[in-house]
Amino acid sequence: MDKILHFIHAGGFIMVPLLLLSIAALAVIGERIAAFSQFGDTAPGLLDKTMSLCRAGKDTEALQACEGRRGPVAACLSVVLRHAHQPVREVERVVEETGQDHFIRLERFLPVLDTATTIAPLMGLLGTILGMIGAFNAIAAQQHSGSSDAVLGGVSEALYATATGLIIAVVCFVAYNYFAARLRTVTAETEQAATKLINVLVERRHQSHAEHANLNGDAPMKEDTHGIQATPRA
Repeated sequence: MDKILHFIHAGGFIMVPLLLLSIAALAVIGERIAAFSQFGDTAPGLLDKTMSLCRAGKDTEALQACEGRRGPVAACLSVVLRHAHQPVREVERVVEETGQDHFIRLERFLPVLDTATTIAPLMGLLGTILGMIGAFNAIAAQQHSGSSDAVLGGVSEALYATATGLIIAVVCFVAYNYFAARLRTVTAETEQAATKLINVLVERRHQSHAEHANLNGDAPMKEDTHGIQATPRA
């Protein structure tokens, strides 16, 4: 503890905002880890299970399976099943709204890490400049006193501030890129899962109408690309 206090004291007053910035960054990292654990679950295996149940005509069981999981993938699959009677464009709109609710929560506070990555080295550089100014002033005063302690103190202050700024920037840079990559992955998997399930429901509806037309000797139904529940055309 004494070494940490000495490190902060030796870095000069610029260490105070750097210390506050590091505390804020660590708080954001911890909060984002919890947020991604709660809202970033991609529910592995849920899509395959849901599509299998839908192909078997077990929509209720599929919906229950989706509602029993958490995360954007499960939420969007649930929305698709609950709005399966609506046109495809309407289903896609509702899915987008549902997904955005989760994506916004996952993206929250990430700009803090991005800003800290940029500001921390600049603040360290400012501390370096101030430390060097102190060192040069000490050199000028040394001609009269003959002591080099003040010169070494100014150089030490510059190095402490630079090191602290770089450490904060590296940690924030790694954390930001990690969370940003996870967000891109969650977004892509959510959109892909919703699209695949919509395609399964559309395909099932077309097969059902084709079988009905063959049993009744009617003309084959033309595909309706505007809705999951296609209707025969005159």
